[in-house]
Amino acid sequence: MARRKRRSTRDSTPLPSFRDEVHPSLDLHGETAESGRRRAEAWLREMQGRAVRTVRVITGRGTRSPGPPVLRGEIGEMLEALRGTVVSYFTLDSGGGAFRVELERVRPRKRRTADSAALRGTDPELRRRAEEALWELGVDPTPALVAAEIRRILGEAERGS
Repeated sequence: MARRKRRSTRDSTPLPSFRDEVHPSLDLHGETAESGRRRAEAWLREMQGRAVRTVRVITGRGTRSPGPPVLRGEIGEMLEALRGTVVSYFTLDSGGGAFRVELERVRPRKRRTADSAALRGTDPELRRRAEEALWELGVDPTPALVAAEIRRILGEAERGS
């Protein structure tokens, strides 16, 4: 009789799921609709704050619900409500039990620079002209660029007079 080879401890440890290694996941199995929504929203905001771009929210398919899947519908509505602020877009995984969510990038706050402080006393019409000139060039009008454009406009006005 052949002896069975004993498995080493290395072989007996379960391998992590491939998806969990690539994207952080939140498993909401067993949650009520309201608690799942609160938990998911707080977690999504935390992941966005950590600059994570893609996550999975696992709801299950809802096969034990007496009617339509409650948690999946609630999370879908929440993701739709957060679209544009926290959520960039989302899709339902092929199995139907999880959402793949792309999070919006957190835009860093603009710091006040010497240029933005100098612009505070500037004529609003002159500032608008400078911003429009930059937009026409396809350039994002940052305070430093607006200040430079105002100096250019004023320099042209001085040369023309």
